[in-house]
Amino acid sequence: MKTIFLSVQTGMVVRDLLRSGPLERILSTPEAHVVLLTPGVRDPAFVAEFASDRVTVVPQQAYSPSSMVWRLMVRRWRYARTPGMADLMHRIEERLIPMPRKYARLFEQYQPALVVSGDPLRPGDANLIATARRYGVPSLGSVRSWDNLQKHLRTRADRLTVWHALNAREAATIDRYRPEQVTQVGAPQLDVYFKAGRRDFKKADLGLDPRKKTLLLATSSFTYDSDQTYLVDMLIDAIRSREILYPSQIVLRLHPDDRVGRYLKYRHAPEVFLDIPDRYLTTLGWTMTCDDLERMAALVREADVMINFATTVTLEAAITDTPTLLVAFSPIDPEEMQRYVVGLHFKMHYKGLVERDLVPIAWDRSQLVQQINLYLDEPGLYRAQRASIVRDWVQFADGRSGLRLGDEILRQAGLQLPAEVEAPAREQQCVLR
Repeated sequence: MKTIFLSVQTGMVVRDLLRSGPLERILSTPEAHVVLLTPGVRDPAFVAEFASDRVTVVPQQAYSPSSMVWRLMVRRWRYARTPGMADLMHRIEERLIPMPRKYARLFEQYQPALVVSGDPLRPGDANLIATARRYGVPSLGSVRSWDNLQKHLRTRADRLTVWHALNAREAATIDRYRPEQVTQVGAPQLDVYFKAGRRDFKKADLGLDPRKKTLLLATSSFTYDSDQTYLVDMLIDAIRSREILYPSQIVLRLHPDDRVGRYLKYRHAPEVFLDIPDRYLTTLGWTMTCDDLERMAALVREADVMINFATTVTLEAAITDTPTLLVAFSPIDPEEMQRYVVGLHFKMHYKGLVERDLVPIAWDRSQLVQQINLYLDEPGLYRAQRASIVRDWVQFADGRSGLRLGDEILRQAGLQLPAEVEAPAREQQCVLR
């Protein structure tokens, strides 16, 4: 029996690693034992869902960089020109990271074969990875979103798994990983879009009016003070004034970091449907169950137009060939819009999409309404561009990304892969334990 430490800091990691296939794949090898290091140890619902005879749940010892470590980290990102330089600078950083006694006891008790950071963008696992290195245990960082490398990883594991080839190049050019240290596995949370036998939701099954066009509006994290309700107000006004030329309904899909309260005023508006994940873990925040993943995929598939603020749902909409529109204006937060969407996202992970004109952008209310009407008249607009997004930014379209991530974890732990890897692998469905 070999033990794998897996850090779960947030509800999104619960979705990606524990419910989208990787954990189930790991446990399909009888010799594997998993220790989840997580704040979820204090959440009875989390423990009841995941603890078992081969899954142990223990506390994560969260870490925040000191000002000195942060300065060294920034200098590594800025000045390291080779992987060797990055490694050397990181070793200096690690000398300033304390090793919690509780982690030392865990390593001595379980003698793990591998330590996995479920979200290396965050600094909370830096002390775990530093402890692993001091005990000579290999580590793996599971980069959980396509934009994380351009935002700089705070936790530097020995190896990485990433979504696609673009991320692999970023790992080399931004964080100075060697190519052989990076494995492309795809996005487990997107597997649901490619699964055979998924539930065939229609608008009526989702509580929507099948006689109306559906505008799916996905909000963004922005900052906690950002108010995106102006866009809902504009869309309601355009529907009621018939500037939008078809009878339409709005589905509000809230970002996990958005504040639900500011949208409650729309719960009685006949044009608006609030769609919020049902599962909230007290210690880990919003997460998504398998039903939530399937429902989101169905909403994207059934939408006539997807509207968002440069978020990952653009990739999801491209998979389902759903017409997509980016919003890059705000009458109430213009400076924040310029900073966050235009000045940050459009110049980072969205840069290629913007420069290649792969998705249209509304810079004011007039363009917003005009582009919605164009899409409703001709859904095939930008179809070739959406196919390009799937090819370059999704890449893996076989529904097996969760399986690949699980297999890479097993490989790095020195465990034999399940037998079906040699033959066509059986379909792995999203699992709610």
